[in-house]
Amino acid sequence: MYRLISYLKFLFSATNQHGVHSPFVYNYVTKCLYRKTKIKLPISLKILVKSLTYFEYNTLQLLKSDKTSEEKIKKNCPNISIVDSHADVVFGKMSVLDETEFNVNKLSNDSMLLLDGIHKNRQNFEKWMQLKELKHVRVTIDLFYCGLVFFRKEQEKEHFKIRI
Repeated sequence: MYRLISYLKFLFSATNQHGVHSPFVYNYVTKCLYRKTKIKLPISLKILVKSLTYFEYNTLQLLKSDKTSEEKIKKNCPNISIVDSHADVVFGKMSVLDETEFNVNKLSNDSMLLLDGIHKNRQNFEKWMQLKELKHVRVTIDLFYCGLVFFRKEQEKEHFKIRI
């Protein structure tokens, strides 16, 4: 029931690319997220694969990943190196963020954090809201299915809710 109510709230408050006034986010949404692809993956993995390609990232850290996800990522992004730390991109479920030794403060200016299941339950959403308020978090994008966090110092702090 929580997820249904959360989805309805999201639909009423989210926008598409026309409501985005950040060139960085607008280009990301229109040239990456809205780009058609024949990749058959769960939505969060599809967003991850598209983002890895769009930003030309080289390294990926998986928080408590399963072998199936890792294989799907490697199949679609053969040039990506999966590492244990200091990655360009960190991907995982929102629920395991506290269970790992991952420290969001160690991510660099060009890093991206992609968290799956930010609206799965109230606890995940509350963690998402706390993450958005961290001082060095500059841009967050709520896609309902997952959330993206960017640390770009050159950008004003902004939060977006975007329908995909």
